[in-house]
Amino acid sequence: MSAKDRLTSIVPISIVETLLVVAWSMAEERPWRPSTIFCCVFGANVAALAIWRIFIWPFLFNPLRHLPTVKGPLIGAKVFMRHPRGQVTVEWLRTIPNEGLIHFREALNYSFVLATNHRALVDVLSTNSYDFIKPPGGREFLARGLGYGLILSEGDAHRAQRKAVTPAFTIKNIRAMYPLMWSKTQLFLRQLEKEIRINAAPATDLKNVGFVEIGSWANRLTLDIIGPAAIGRDFQSLENEEDPVSQNYSAILKPSGDLLLLFGASLLLPQWLVKLIPCRANTVLPRNVNYLRNLFHDILTEKRNLLAGEKSEREPADGDILGTMMRGGEFSDHELVDQMLTFLAAGTTAGALTWCCYHLCIEPTIQNKLREEIYSTIPSQTAEVSWEDLEGMPYLNGVCQEVLRLYPTVPMTGREAIRDTFIAGKKIPKGTTIVLCPQSINRSPEFWGDTADQFLPERWIDVDDCGRQSPNKHGGASTNFAQITFLHGPRACIGKDFAKAEFRCAVAGLFGLFQCELKNPEQQITFGGTLTTQPLEGMNLRLSKLDW
Repeated sequence: MSAKDRLTSIVPISIVETLLVVAWSMAEERPWRPSTIFCCVFGANVAALAIWRIFIWPFLFNPLRHLPTVKGPLIGAKVFMRHPRGQVTVEWLRTIPNEGLIHFREALNYSFVLATNHRALVDVLSTNSYDFIKPPGGREFLARGLGYGLILSEGDAHRAQRKAVTPAFTIKNIRAMYPLMWSKTQLFLRQLEKEIRINAAPATDLKNVGFVEIGSWANRLTLDIIGPAAIGRDFQSLENEEDPVSQNYSAILKPSGDLLLLFGASLLLPQWLVKLIPCRANTVLPRNVNYLRNLFHDILTEKRNLLAGEKSEREPADGDILGTMMRGGEFSDHELVDQMLTFLAAGTTAGALTWCCYHLCIEPTIQNKLREEIYSTIPSQTAEVSWEDLEGMPYLNGVCQEVLRLYPTVPMTGREAIRDTFIAGKKIPKGTTIVLCPQSINRSPEFWGDTADQFLPERWIDVDDCGRQSPNKHGGASTNFAQITFLHGPRACIGKDFAKAEFRCAVAGLFGLFQCELKNPEQQITFGGTLTTQPLEGMNLRLSKLDW
């Protein structure tokens, strides 16, 4: 129930209560002061609303009470705070009979519903997608770091932004970016070679064996690809460990207890109150964001001068996404800065590459099989590589797809109904939060059968009658809603094909040049993060350079 709805329901009661209190005080011949009357009425209303909201509505009137319901203490906290987020709901999909929705409540009996099957996902993500928005509390918190760009905009603003940005993400344009992606991957590999020589394994005299924390390098690679492609600026963070752009972004996105605390508080409290919580993140976050905003305003000024020198619309000075948006003239400078923050923060490749390294270290046979295909397609580290080469490698694409399926970068997200609507034939009251969980949907036996938890690149490979292999896009599932890593429908990730192209380049380069092992094979990886899933300890690898 929205604040407006609560007010509408309370006002008539307040008037009656006020009259009764005034009449009673007059009958007692001890007229109360207006302030006393107000306090009495206000307190009575708060108590009545709390009793209605917590004890009466959820159990006697809420239509969701008839759905299959998970009961127990602190269910909401387990779903949203236990890592990897969404892991709790994986078991629900396997053990709780349902027709597309599972209901659960948090501590104050506020209702959530988890979408579980094809019909429910289609209704939320496609058919009725504009009946839902991102939950306002979490959205306002994330906007402190990302602004109200394409990810966090809603309604007409989202439609306008998506229409303006879509031309930059056509398959043709993305394939034209493969040379940039591959050249940055080569630089990434050269920097890793330097790193392992510096951090050579102490138990060996070999200079080509050393340790790296791959997550930070993956972040820098992503930034150096998305920078030129999205805003026309090469940050050169791969060559500069002290690069302030990379450092500020890492500070914003790095998992921490403070950020998790603020995110959780944002779901319950207004943002002005969240900003008053005395923790380090409330001091550091504004400083990091302000640095980036000032930098991006400078980039806008440079870009505007560059565009002013174009001879005609048919001869653009460059083809980056920011330039395309500026030529359209549909965005203010503030909105363009929001889009830049969004583009640079939304890279999926860094997280995906980190988890790919983890899984291929624990399953080295898959790593070795992948390397055989890389060598058969790309003759050497310095060879030129086309999009046909990378998109046509069946096992490479299978590995990438399985990483994105089993280790979704954003394991859980949500939507709030802005009007009464229906999901899977069930009425959903206005204000209900719907949980969308790639972590559980991507592992659902309903879609993926008995091998749902297994890492099987072969499921993404078709074999014709002559034994020729080719990549497929469905993994053997009956619907593309079986994998919602990038969501679907009008709110699907617009950069999913860009992210996949980046990912192919990074995986082919890294596993072509290096044998990867965990630095400590006995280490237990701790899943963490606020919005995205990241290993709290980092992903520390032992890299051995190979002859390629």
